Amino acid sequence: MDRRSFLSLSIGAGLTTLLPKVVTAAPYMRANNRMFGWNERASKDTVQQFIDSHEYPYFSQQSQQITGTGEGKVAHLWRCLEKVKGSQYEPSDQQLGDCVGQGFSLGVDVLTATQIEMGGLPEQWVAQASSEIIYAGSRVEVAKQRDWQDGSTGHWAAEFITRWGVLLRQPYPGGHDFSVYSGKTAKNLGYYGVPDELEPLCKLHPVKTTAIVRSYEEGRDAIFNGYPVVVCSNVGFGDSSREWVRDSQGFLRRKRAPWYHCQAILAVDDTPTRPGALVFNSWGPKWITGPVRDQPFSTYWVDADTVTAMLSQGDSFALSSYVGYPSLSVPSYVIWSPRP
Repeated sequence: MDRRSFLSLSIGAGLTTLLPKVVTAAPYMRANNRMFGWNERASKDTVQQFIDSHEYPYFSQQSQQITGTGEGKVAHLWRCLEKVKGSQYEPSDQQLGDCVGQGFSLGVDVLTATQIEMGGLPEQWVAQASSEIIYAGSRVEVAKQRDWQDGSTGHWAAEFITRWGVLLRQPYPGGHDFSVYSGKTAKNLGYYGVPDELEPLCKLHPVKTTAIVRSYEEGRDAIFNGYPVVVCSNVGFGDSSREWVRDSQGFLRRKRAPWYHCQAILAVDDTPTRPGALVFNSWGPKWITGPVRDQPFSTYWVDADTVTAMLSQGDSFALSSYVGYPSLSVPSYVIWSPRP
């Protein structure tokens, strides 16, 4: 089954149209010249509309059959992405406050790769998802934003990838080329929106289900069963490179300075020694230093209580192409084997 046919089967039915009130985007913030872009104010003002427009908006309402399945387990979904691409993970380096597009596009990439590897689908990896399209669609098509200030929310992006879909990093008709990430393109489309002629192509490639994740335990179970989690929160980890140093176990400790940021959680380790989750940022390969433990160098582990602090803010999502979140039969060597 080719990519178009598979994702066409994932189109959800009966979603209520979301009509958020217009909220002026807050300026994105910086920490040591690194960029954020999660609009916390808009999230608080409009997330209830998302909740009210979906029959089962929460992961806990859809995941009863997998609740607790990740307890004591270790899972690394990002390895599936490396395997289908045939290369090591390379982080994006955002050029403006478009972290929401970055986080959700990486989530879609890992979801696609995980389904290929875990589900054994007869599908080939084509290309990464375009972060610019998700960022633009979340702001304009969903939220009706029209200003030049950067920023978006998790639920706007979740609504876009289910109701509209995604495009890939490749050329499209009409001279549109998203093969390489461009901050300029993200800025322009973030004001004008997804080109009308591309919207029908987006709708061939939707994510069928998204659900709000509100605790470490929910995120752990989602990851263990193959569902990436995209997190939007104000939990911060310092405001300078002097503070961005992992400890001896690869963890980055929470600091007082807030981050208004979107990132992806793509691995969990729930063993008793130090339960936590692996966070993937969009600040390039060298923003952080310190020891690593079975992880790409640009990532960092976060303790379980900090993960709950991030997810409990209510704008973080598990992604799935299936109805609900069924347990999957996973070949153990794909996710749990040590990285070569």
